[in-house]
Amino acid sequence: MLTPHVPGQKWWNHVKISKTRAPGATAPSRLPRRRLLCTTVAFGTAALIAVPASAMAQGAPTDVVSQANGRLVSASVLSGSLLDSLITLKGATAVNTDARGDVIVDTPVDASAVAGLVNLKVGTTNLPVFGDAGIIRLGGVGQFGRANDDGSSAAFSGTVSAAPSLIGVNTVTAGPAVGSPSNGSSAELKVGTAALLGGPDLVNLDATIGVLAASAREDTSGAQTGQYRLTDLGIGVGGTLVAAPTDTLHTAVDSLITALAAAGATGLTNPFAADGRITLTLADLQAAGLGSDLDTLPADTDLLSYVPRAVVLKITALTNALLAQAATVVAALPGPSQPAALAALAIAHNLIDPVISALGGVLEGPLGAAVDAVAQLDVNHQTTANGTFTETALRVGLGADGSLASVDLASASVGPNGGPSVVTPPTTPPTTPPTTKPSQPTLPRVAG
Repeated sequence: MLTPHVPGQKWWNHVKISKTRAPGATAPSRLPRRRLLCTTVAFGTAALIAVPASAMAQGAPTDVVSQANGRLVSASVLSGSLLDSLITLKGATAVNTDARGDVIVDTPVDASAVAGLVNLKVGTTNLPVFGDAGIIRLGGVGQFGRANDDGSSAAFSGTVSAAPSLIGVNTVTAGPAVGSPSNGSSAELKVGTAALLGGPDLVNLDATIGVLAASAREDTSGAQTGQYRLTDLGIGVGGTLVAAPTDTLHTAVDSLITALAAAGATGLTNPFAADGRITLTLADLQAAGLGSDLDTLPADTDLLSYVPRAVVLKITALTNALLAQAATVVAALPGPSQPAALAALAIAHNLIDPVISALGGVLEGPLGAAVDAVAQLDVNHQTTANGTFTETALRVGLGADGSLASVDLASASVGPNGGPSVVTPPTTPPTTPPTTKPSQPTLPRVAG
């Protein structure tokens, strides 16, 4: 449950997820010109009140030429007071009602919204959701919406550096940071078993993302499309599950390096940190099955689902590389030094080989269960509800299957658009009945 940090007060809510359009599917047929504004991104309140896009643009009529909303942050549960007070959390909403000029709205998240976000708590430990002490840290990002006279619209939110390729140059202004991501990252997420759920720290994760952004468009025909950008992904994995095998490997490799150094073989470095943490690059995740292009992944691809296999492969690759390097170094030693070095290498193999052989069966399954119990990172989340299409770059689920909270980062929504005809007056001139002369009465003939 995601709650504002108010002692003694509880908020309960849920979100209804709309049916997701499959990637590559055609846009739905254009709806009738008279259509109601619908929810673009869902915030919940204690009374389960849905907040439509029309509520974001005060006084917006039910018939619109076009509309769009770019929204940086939304979540499955937020307090009504937070929603009412932090206007910029509602995003940049553009609503064109009369086709008298394109409507452009650029609304970065402001400092008051940042302060409000840092007060949100989640889980049994009341872990902050945002900020340096919490789960999610975001750099300077923007929100943008454009509603055009011709019935088309576009929206954007996320890292401003992605705006030129997604929505156009000189369009989006960056707002203040929500926490401090590491250097070169626009977003960083850090969460673990102990921090979120309490108890032993089975797994802890930190993900860094260079660029995180999404855009959506609806053209004049009613076709709706979305794009997202995700770059420079890296994931660190620690916790007791990973530390169990890596501790054994770290000790065995240290002993090998010491023995080889005594025999005159130098230049070897232990690839395993003392804390057992494993760092995964994008290439490591792709070796475990993640798609080659981060910007074209299937809808709702969970990045963390590739972590367990990637960890097993990375540990195996680091170990094999070290042992191969050690064998090369030993072979280059002078004859008298080789027997002791070969004996040390044999001892290392006896300790290391059983760990690597059992790694897939012993680590991958339990690590996968622990990761999913903590978080999911779903890329390219798409929804269509009542004619509004939303593209979300990243949906963060907290708890098993997002049971504690669901946080959307970088969302863009468009539609339903009515088109110019909703405000175009009739063009057919009125017809006037033809003018006819009244018939003259026939007077009776008078005798005489």
